[in-house]
Amino acid sequence: MTRLYLVSCAQTTLDKERVFQGSSNHRLSREGIKHARLLNRHLKDERIDSFYSSPWEGAVHTASILAARHRRGVIRTRDLQEMGYGKWTGKTVEELTESEPETLITWQFQPHKHRMPGGETVGEVQERVVRALERILSVEKGNGVCVVTHAIPAKAVVCHFMNDDLSLIWLSPRQESTSLNIIDFEDDEAHVIEVGSLEHLSEKAAT
Repeated sequence: MTRLYLVSCAQTTLDKERVFQGSSNHRLSREGIKHARLLNRHLKDERIDSFYSSPWEGAVHTASILAARHRRGVIRTRDLQEMGYGKWTGKTVEELTESEPETLITWQFQPHKHRMPGGETVGEVQERVVRALERILSVEKGNGVCVVTHAIPAKAVVCHFMNDDLSLIWLSPRQESTSLNIIDFEDDEAHVIEVGSLEHLSEKAAT
């Protein structure tokens, strides 16, 4: 059996500002670093043989924190990166509400029909991330694998393995800072074990 630990990047300094972030200025906030350390502790007894990450700084930092306890390096994989936001990169939801309200409404209520201006659709994101995971899992067959990506790619992957239409992407569990998804693969079948778990953050209050 192969077990995939799919993790959403820890909180960045721009997340609270609701910015459509690009590959730059994607640094973890203090809270994000705390969350990654808590997930590190939560996964300490799991057998994880390898770590893969989006090449964006926040994701690599998240993966590096998780990999440290297991004494592993992090393999950066381009196809795991965040959605390409095109001309929306660097803009806030509030700015777009003023400048492109109709397009923003489509994104919010019909995400499967929306293309980022000069960027990607969620279908294209799903296709490239699933393709990357298939490559990784073929190499790591029988291993425990941790993959750190971003919220929208994580949601798209969950939709894929749960056979949900992308029109339902916003109805799937939120992918907050360091959300953990666990998917087992056996006999070429995927079994979704956990989706969007934040159990490791509640452990903070219990200690």
